Amino acid sequence: MDLISIPIIVVCCYMVGEIYKVIFKKKSKAYKLIPILVALLGGVMGCVIFYTSPQIMNVNEIYSAILIGIISGFSSTGANQVVKQLIG
Repeated sequence: MDLISIPIIVVCCYMVGEIYKVIFKKKSKAYKLIPILVALLGGVMGCVIFYTSPQIMNVNEIYSAILIGIISGFSSTGANQVVKQLIG
């Protein structure tokens, strides 16, 4: 179960980003905060997964777990753009 946490973090951050867009539908300027929001959420999720289920994270230190979480959070914005380009 090496690095199964990455898709979990990406999917959760993607869903939070979509929920954020629904909540702030009328304020398109608030959309600029989505990458920062999902990166922070990814870092927090990386930390939580490291301490609760370290066997699915497969790292030895907390800094690596947080970095994996942040990068996974940022990749959820890339996944959003892929979906956006495929659909419309």
